[in-house]
Amino acid sequence: MTKKKHICFIVPDYPTHSDPVYTFVKQVVDAIAKMGYSCSVVAPQSLTKNVFKKKPVRPLFWQDCIEAGIRVDVYQPRVLSFSNISLFGRNISASLVQKAVIRCFKQIKPRPDLLYAHFWHSGVTAGLISQKYQLPFFVATGESKIWVESLFPRQTIDKALAEISGVICASTKNRNESLELKLSNPDKMVVIPNAIDPKKFYKMERMLIRRKLGFKADDFIVVFMGSFDQRKGIMRLSEAMKQVNPAKVIYIGSGELIPTGDEILFIGRLPHDQIVNYLNAADVFVLPTLAEGCSNAILEAMACGLPIISSDQGFNDDILTPEDSIRIDCMDVNAIAKAINKLKNDAQLRSKMSESALTHSQLFHINNRASRIMNFIENVIDEKKEV
Repeated sequence: MTKKKHICFIVPDYPTHSDPVYTFVKQVVDAIAKMGYSCSVVAPQSLTKNVFKKKPVRPLFWQDCIEAGIRVDVYQPRVLSFSNISLFGRNISASLVQKAVIRCFKQIKPRPDLLYAHFWHSGVTAGLISQKYQLPFFVATGESKIWVESLFPRQTIDKALAEISGVICASTKNRNESLELKLSNPDKMVVIPNAIDPKKFYKMERMLIRRKLGFKADDFIVVFMGSFDQRKGIMRLSEAMKQVNPAKVIYIGSGELIPTGDEILFIGRLPHDQIVNYLNAADVFVLPTLAEGCSNAILEAMACGLPIISSDQGFNDDILTPEDSIRIDCMDVNAIAKAINKLKNDAQLRSKMSESALTHSQLFHINNRASRIMNFIENVIDEKKEV
């Protein structure tokens, strides 16, 4: 039996129980580790954020226990960050992060067999490491907007990505945007949408959950999950809710834009393991977002059996169908309100869309995604060996 490879993931951040950032990155790492691959993660931590946001400083090295007998080595070099300050076309913070990751990679023993970079800016760093150590490297792109050109000069990007082994795109939108930016070739790309862990997001009995959370049994409840900003559309939803009466709303997340109103049942951040309860307490999930790579929040809501109201833009094409969603112009508050009222006033339609969402969500199982990713990676590596 062939020994499983050692994979080094280069990522912007990594979650802990008390700081659940980039949970979708850990989700992929966990699933691949459970397949028998040895996994190391390099996730730089910003000392600037630690000071100004009062985030605790993490160890330079720690192990993430996935389950009995399976551990992921996590390396977190400390770096200073300086917002968007650039010098000679190069973002200073991005350069410092890149140097820290390259130095950190030298410490990983035994040396990994391949590199898996999350987002294109991490891919530039992976490309430089790849050239030095002659390792295959892959990039996973799922950005709402690819911003690598704002961090590095084009010449640096082209040089680093010249020998890229493959690209895993979270959506057709990400694939097309990557091609437009000439970051890779179409024959090196595969579209594999994001996924959910069905052990963490699943259908529950709505009335039991409402009783547990103290919500009324007969309320019509809308739920939103995402950052509280212009892109995700929290204030557009808040305005639309004034046209839906009577109705209640749950806002899960945090940010600068804070809606107010008597219709709000809950607003704020939640521990990741409690989100499933609040999703299951709702009747419909609404995310009037302007841009996504592939929305994890939508997939998680679908796995809880919620009909979806979201954008009619292409980034939703790979995960939503007319049977489980109403697609709207997310800048049109009246359209958002109309879609909510349509589902509010038609219990039969809600039930039908709920069943479709549950069925459709089964296509996005994290184990299936991990298998597809590793099959793609292994096939690319095998093909190169044969050349």
